[in-house]
Amino acid sequence: MPRKTSADKRPRLDCSSGVKSRIRVLRGHLNYNSDSEVIAYLLALYDDHYEKITLPKDKLYREKAELLERQLSF
Repeated sequence: MPRKTSADKRPRLDCSSGVKSRIRVLRGHLNYNSDSEVIAYLLALYDDHYEKITLPKDKLYREKAELLERQLSF
């Protein structure tokens, strides 16, 4: 949601419109009310699985993230 006043001091998280749209889709699937809840969910998922992520899996995730960012930014 865009800022309505300059008095709004909430921290801003910038991302491409494509990533934002994927966040919105996930938000609908999870039945959350805000993008912040989705990001918190993804962080909790990451925290839970961090120790189990192998180097090859990490490389794969990073490649997929890079590909997603490139595709969605067109």
